[in-house]
Amino acid sequence: MINYTFFVSRKIFILAIIALFSVFSWSTIASASGAFISSIENDRILEFEPDDGELFRVFADGGALSEPEGLIFDANDEVYASSCGNNQVLFYDGASGALISIIVPSGSGGLNCPRSIAFGPNGDLLVASAGTNEVLRYNRNTGDFIEDFVTAGSGGLSDPSDMKFGPNGNLFVASEGTNEVLEYNGNTGDFVRAFVTAGDGGLSGPTAIFFIPGNLMVASSDTNEILSYNPNDGSFQGVFVSAGSGGLDTPTCIDFGFQGGANMFVCSFETDEVLQYSRRTGEFLGVFITSGDGSLDGPTYIAFKEGKFSNSNCSLAAPGTDTKAALPLILLFAPILFIAIRRIVRA
Repeated sequence: MINYTFFVSRKIFILAIIALFSVFSWSTIASASGAFISSIENDRILEFEPDDGELFRVFADGGALSEPEGLIFDANDEVYASSCGNNQVLFYDGASGALISIIVPSGSGGLNCPRSIAFGPNGDLLVASAGTNEVLRYNRNTGDFIEDFVTAGSGGLSDPSDMKFGPNGNLFVASEGTNEVLEYNGNTGDFVRAFVTAGDGGLSGPTAIFFIPGNLMVASSDTNEILSYNPNDGSFQGVFVSAGSGGLDTPTCIDFGFQGGANMFVCSFETDEVLQYSRRTGEFLGVFITSGDGSLDGPTYIAFKEGKFSNSNCSLAAPGTDTKAALPLILLFAPILFIAIRRIVRA
């Protein structure tokens, strides 16, 4: 005789398992990635959903944070943030947004208005000190000052705004005060050359740089353009995003999403937006983050955090998850799962 109770209970059990797995998956996905943006005018770091630009949370708000600019994640997805207004670098818990420490104290090593942050080849923390026209090197774990990595004014450096390591392993720094992109030895900090020479291609006020295969993209803030240069020799390749395209006004950041594989995201400082452009043609695709969303006020930097699913260990709440949203579903399906198991045992 067929035990129908067993088959019905088994179906309930399977559906409950699927539902709970969906909740776990949703929790992991919700926490796995995000677009973090520095909002300099109101001393905030905001986190947005990386697929649709919806506000996820206010990650950091005031306190020790003053005029945030550069952002970078370490291997554990903890966050380093430059605080230009009080000459510090802050270290945050990537999951909760809690301040762990003022990793680089105010003025350490002469730090004055830190802007861009990068990790050096040996793992040390490199910080662009805009007020002193240099790049300073610190121990990433203790925050202790080590040395002037790029000495003050080396190669003509003036008001360093952004820096990236290039395909050849050298450090490239946007020198906003001289309208250049300068190249330095990635291991020693010694000046190599003016990679993009002053004003080449109409460059004026370079505030952000980003390497992708075949291109070095540079934000020309004074002309409201994104310009393209050859990543090997710095020669001008053309205007990639034309002046004012999509309402672009004073571009201050460039990013290409996860591992440089998405379309191009550009901060439009004066309109308090993040705009999206085709990575192939530079065509305007739409507004990624709308004006004022999450009280965004003066976006200066964007960084995409990509989740590491292998580290989740099937946990219900991976880093950054808002467990309150998942809790009602868990409470709903847990009793159903319990009843199904009891019926199966009795059958």
